[in-house]
Formats: sequence, C-alpha cells, structure tokens
Amino acid sequence: MEIVLSKQCFSSALARTSSISDRKSSMQILSNVLISTEPNGNVQFAATDLNLSANGVFPAEVKKQGEITLPARTLYDIVRSMPEGMITLKVDGDAVEVSGGRSNFKLLGLPAEDFPSIPEPGDVEFFEVDPGVLADMIDKTAFSISSDETRPHINGALFQGDGKVLRMVTTDGHRLSKIEIKLEQSGFYNFSMVIPNKGIGEIKRMLDDGDDMVLIGAKDGSVFIKRDVEVEKAMDDEPAKKAEFVLVSKLIESEFPPYEQVIPKGQDKKVIVDRNKLFDALKRVSVVSSDRTLGVKFQLTEGSVEISTDNPSIGEGSEIVDVNYDGEAMEIGFNARYFIDVLNVLGDEEVIIELAGYLDPAVVKDIADTFVGVVMPMRI
Repeated sequence: MEIVLSKQCFSSALARTSSISDRKSSMQILSNVLISTEPNGNVQFAATDLNLSANGVFPAEVKKQGEITLPARTLYDIVRSMPEGMITLKVDGDAVEVSGGRSNFKLLGLPAEDFPSIPEPGDVEFFEVDPGVLADMIDKTAFSISSDETRPHINGALFQGDGKVLRMVTTDGHRLSKIEIKLEQSGFYNFSMVIPNKGIGEIKRMLDDGDDMVLIGAKDGSVFIKRDVEVEKAMDDEPAKKAEFVLVSKLIESEFPPYEQVIPKGQDKKVIVDRNKLFDALKRVSVVSSDRTLGVKFQLTEGSVEISTDNPSIGEGSEIVDVNYDGEAMEIGFNARYFIDVLNVLGDEEVIIELAGYLDPAVVKDIADTFVGVVMPMRI
C-alpha cells in the first residue's frame, strides 16, 4: 500500500480516530487505527474500543491499494510534528514508512485482518438534527452524567425524540439536567436511547466542525451518527475538502431512571436572580467551604439571598445577592459546585430558582423554559 495525503487531512483523520482507540486494552490491535484504501481512490481511517467505533473516508492520492493498522496515538503525534505539505505512507509487509519533507519514520504495523469489524449502518433510517441544537443540548446536560461506570443506567444521557420535541436528560443522583427543544420542522421519528458518557463526548467533538446537518439513526443496540466534516481548509480557488465520518456507539441497555418523578412539582417559592451575580458569589464563598462537601447555606429573605459557609479548619465567608423574591424567609444548604455547574451552562441574564422546604430539591430554570436543573439539598 502507498498513499499520499496532506498533513492537514492526515492529522484531521487521526484526530477523529485516535481518541477512540483503546490504549489500555490487553488487545494491542485496539490501540491501532485501521488505514485502508478504497477503489475510488479515497482512504478509510477506522478505530474502535469495541463499544465505540469511528470511521471516515478521506481524500487522498492512492498509488497502491492495501490496508494496515498502526498505533493510533503514536502515528497522530508523528503526523502533527511533521512539516506542512504532503505526507507519504508506504507499506512493505508489516513495516510502514511515513515520510514528509526531510522527516522520515518507520513503524511496525499489525495485519488489517486482525482488526475488529466496524458496524455498518446498512438499512438504518436516519433523521436530521441541526449540529448547533445538538451541541447546545449536550453542553447543558453532559456535566451531570454520572462518572460511576458501575451504575450504567446513569453513566450516559437519555436522548429522546417525541414528535417535534428533542429531549436530553442526565443525572448522577445528586443533580439532574433536562433540556427540551421544540423544532418547527416535521419528520422526527419517535425514539428513546441512552448513549454512554464516552459516546456523548465523541459526538460533541464531532459537532465542532462545520455547519452540515447531523444524521442520527439506531439499529441493533447501537446509535449511528453521520455527517460530513471539514478535513482540509479552502486554499486559493479550491473549496474546503470534506470527509464522510460515521460514529457508532453501543447504547446502554439498562433503563434510565424515571426522571419525571425526580423533578419536584408545585414548588411554592420562586426566586428570580441575576445569573452572573449568583455564580460569582458562589465561587467566592465556596473558596473557604469544606473541600469534601463544598457546602454553602442559602438564607433567603425578601429581596435578597445571603450565601454563607463556615469551615472550622479555615474560616467563614458570606455574600448577599439581590433577588426578586417576596415570600417567607427560609434556609437551605447545597453543594456549591452543583449550583455553579448549572449556572455555568445557562446563558440567560437571569435564572429562576424554585424552592419548597429546606429538605426539598431546588429547581433551576432558564427564562425561555427549555432547561430544568434539579439540585439536591444538603444538611449544613
């Protein structure tokens, strides 16, 4: 096999696959990227950790057909370090020469036939999603995905389509995030899937390139995400070069918790507050809170909330923030980090906080009423 790619295209292909290859696996082949030529002259790059797979067809000059697998991370580091221009990859048995300019590297590959098969979409029915919409949904929910892989039912994001409504929900048991986007266009299929945390992260990376619509479909317990991504910027009169990229993630089989039961109803205390002022106050006061609990107290009175903390090993701190509130006084404690995370993903100038009693969760909403965040209280 012998192929020639621009550094920009080569690096782009490896950036999208090396992050998926599993360097910690006992199967060495899983830390490799599969590089194979296609009859039409393009080159396919593919990687998998058996749960998450990615493959893309990239523009190249194919001088000799063939296929090989190479250490993904090592190859990516080599390509990134090489001078600008064209890079040649030449295979002779399991020995591979990578050269560009005056740089020359020799690597040992593994046979392509040992590489696991990558799921193919086949007859999957795809629907379109605007990449900006999907990226916003992930941004506003990914922070509350549980990192506990022993609890698979919450180690991912619930993604649903219901008519013209797209919904994403995540929880780690201490907080919950839900966003619903109502779309004008018709044609959305009804679906419900739980996408694992790593899959959500790779989908977000995939959305950062260009404005092309994203195609999503599911089959045999996997979700397929397909789109054209820019792999080489436009030069002179030549348009930007694009590659068809497909990401495949196995879905979590465990049932997502009944999230509607977690979102409190009928909260009788409504607070409207400047998001930035509350965010900054929480960050300042939490500096002296306990490293373990990050506990802060909200003392709510008409027109203001005092945020305070008392740490016997360090000291204490407090700050008063003006709010729109005319209900009865109350005190309630929270983990400051949980509140900061929610406020950090919202872009409105003001947010709505709904409360009930000192042992009841807080509900945080945006003004547009598309986002709902639930933060569990703590005793302080």
